[in-house]
Amino acid sequence: MKKIRSKFFPLICIGICILSSCASSRYKSVKQIETTISGLTFLDEYQLPLKTTYQDTWVGGLSGIDFDAKKNQFYFISDDPSQYSPARIYTANINISNNKIDTIIFTGVNFLLQQDGSKYPAYQKGKNSKADGESVRYNPIKNTLVWSNEGERLFRPTDTTIVQPALTFISATGKYLDTVPLPEGFHITKQAYGLRKNAFFEGLTYADNYKTLYASLEEPLYQDGAQSHFGYDQALTRISKFDANTKKNLAQYAYRLEALPIKPTEENDWNINGISEILAVNNHTLLVIERAWAKGRDDHSFVKLFLVDLSKAEDVKGISSFTANRPKPIGKKLLFDFDTLPMHIDNVEGVCFGPKLPNGHQTLIFCVDNNFSAAQQQQFFLFEILP
Repeated sequence: MKKIRSKFFPLICIGICILSSCASSRYKSVKQIETTISGLTFLDEYQLPLKTTYQDTWVGGLSGIDFDAKKNQFYFISDDPSQYSPARIYTANINISNNKIDTIIFTGVNFLLQQDGSKYPAYQKGKNSKADGESVRYNPIKNTLVWSNEGERLFRPTDTTIVQPALTFISATGKYLDTVPLPEGFHITKQAYGLRKNAFFEGLTYADNYKTLYASLEEPLYQDGAQSHFGYDQALTRISKFDANTKKNLAQYAYRLEALPIKPTEENDWNINGISEILAVNNHTLLVIERAWAKGRDDHSFVKLFLVDLSKAEDVKGISSFTANRPKPIGKKLLFDFDTLPMHIDNVEGVCFGPKLPNGHQTLIFCVDNNFSAAQQQQFFLFEILP
């Protein structure tokens, strides 16, 4: 057959090159914040009133925070399981003046949508649907968000509720886009295997300029051994590494939790120490928040910040049970203990980079999940990063 060479072929090639160039330029124009941390300096604490509302929603239960430096815009996820308002993500401005948080102004609210486009219904025991948002991260290259849904594991004489957890990508307006296939052994089951109640991917962070997504389990899988408790500092949970584009689980790392710092006076499911959030400092270093609470001993949370280096960490993805084959955990270094601050410390669950200070140093901003409770405080903490 005679080959016909189109006179439009060079133009098509030029068009493709231009589009490729534009995509490449757009990718390069967004650079993820990376730094080093030698220490932290506390600057300020800020509190929102308990009954703060925005567009007929109750602002509370803020379990995750992230920052879009280009737009100077923050994202908050509420862990309200559509009890007060449909499950949601807020946008806000945090104005910093004289190294203090001057105001927090909410600018938008988007409801999280299920795959069928509907909002999440109000959680009811015995109904296998629940939105329990624990962390949120923004990708400025794609203008998308990813959030973790903790699901539910509840067994009662009258009914059983099992809602599988999820790691879900959504549009900036809340529309469902895709989900991450859960690694083997990370599902909720009726047996003492898989995820414990309220112990899914509590922490999320992007790395490698948004090409990598790390996710941390709050507590050990059942098959990985006992939870952290008073006098026991050998509990191992997992930090997982995903390809943010293919959603493939690339690696897993064992992380050793500190012991519960004080002995509870009452037995309770909430006597725990676990990872409440992570943040990539650079491509191989993570900031890890360990948050502990002991029933009956005190009314505040015990919060410690650690740095971990993943560059030489052992990949434990192939180890199905740490009780059968205990791996070497990631090395960790204590960076800051919130107990050194002269104020009440509540349920710290979120952290992100904030805007730079006048001296050029990066800031860190932490947020508290107040559980919509009058007994808790909706706090924010501002720190200066010492590089």
